[in-house]
Formats: sequence, structure tokens, C-alpha cells
Amino acid sequence: MWLLYGGLLFSLAFAVMAESPSEYRLKVAFLYNFASFTEWPELQGQAINLCILGDDPFRENLQHIRHKNIHDRDLSILYVQKNDDLSMCQIVFISRSDSANIANIIKLLDGRPILTIADIPGAGQQGVVLNMAVKDGKVVFEANLIIARRKGLKLSSQLLRFATEVYQ
Repeated sequence: MWLLYGGLLFSLAFAVMAESPSEYRLKVAFLYNFASFTEWPELQGQAINLCILGDDPFRENLQHIRHKNIHDRDLSILYVQKNDDLSMCQIVFISRSDSANIANIIKLLDGRPILTIADIPGAGQQGVVLNMAVKDGKVVFEANLIIARRKGLKLSSQLLRFATEVYQ
């Protein structure tokens, strides 16, 4: 099954790139693919909750993944402003508006099976599982396998082969 997904990994991102999209429209495609290529130890409830912590940089671009399924579950998008709201999330995107609080957020989520994603310089080294950046006009990402394993998350090798840096 992973092999099938491997061929489709960034198809959404490439289809979107043909339209000369904004940075955050591309990053939405990456969010979806990150979730699709992550295995959680156990998923509670009917939905996978993607929580946007802080200011929403994606705006209308999230419509492209709204109502999609991941691992036969609905993808729900939630907006949170307080750290204590994060327990209902399977995925947390930490926006740049919360970059000053990243150490506290990482500490709060330590050991929980929550996929953390950001686009903050140095966030991967600070404990975020997947951190995006733009390099030469392309969205790239780094993966922190040490933190993913500590959280009980499994990142597909199909995903990791596209990472520019993997911290092991």
C-alpha cells in the first residue's frame, strides 16, 4: 500500500505547482501528504484533527484539503489559540506567530502521539517532527525521527526520501 502511495506522494503538490500557487497553497498539499504518510499508534474518534496553532497563514488554501480522508478518517481542521486545547489534535501546525513559544509547545506535547509541523527556521532541531521551508522557489522539509519515535509516530520511508534533512 505504501508503494502505491509513494507514486502519489506529492502529486497534489505537483498539480498545484502547475498553477503557480502561493507558498501556503503548496504547504497545504504538504500538510495533507505528511498526514497521509504518518502512522499513529492508535487513533481515537472518527476524525483526524489538524489544529492550526496561532495565526492562520493558510487562509482560503485549506479548502483544498477540507473534507478529504486520511487513513479512512475525515480530516477536520481546527483553530486553536491556547496550548491546553491541543490534546484533541493528532496534528498540530505551529504558526510563526507562536515561534517564541515553540519550546513550551514542544514540552507540552512531549511523548504524546501528535505530529508537529511548522515552517519556522530551526524548528526541526528544536523538536518539531516536520519542518517546512522554501528553498530555490520550492517547498522542502526536514524530519526529526528522534522526536517522531519518541511520540510513537511512524513516518513512511516514502515520505522521508523527500526530506532535505533527517535527524536520527
